[in-house]
Amino acid sequence: MLVKGIVVHCSDSSFGNAQMIEDWHKERGWNDIGYHVTISNGQITKDNHVKFMDGSIEIGRDWSKAGAHAKGYNDHLGICLIGINDFTTKQFNSLVEVCLELMETYNLKVSDVIGHYECKNSGKTCPNFDVEELRSMLAAKKDEWNG
Repeated sequence: MLVKGIVVHCSDSSFGNAQMIEDWHKERGWNDIGYHVTISNGQITKDNHVKFMDGSIEIGRDWSKAGAHAKGYNDHLGICLIGINDFTTKQFNSLVEVCLELMETYNLKVSDVIGHYECKNSGKTCPNFDVEELRSMLAAKKDEWNG
């Protein structure tokens, strides 16, 4: 797959992990999880918060395969933050690191990182934060990353 960018999503659930999302997607008839990467908030189940899991990164769909996360943008890698409206500092730190590595690996620009709500005709608010702020963080860190 020729990777054209990154689309950032949220799970729209207060808890979960890659396996739970994969199970949910398969219940809907999909053959795999739609996202390439998930980033945990540490809330694994409704009643189980594991502090050290906050910001942990899980690989989902194989990166060589088209995603199933944003109609018309499945040639972009999909990253899903577990959460609805509130995300942790550790999640954002992990998101920045993942994006920077993917940008370097696939020769992407900061402008190639978008929120699901920025996809044409998405009608979504996901990932429920201003992705322009993420792009500002990426621009600031990009030079450090490339050293």
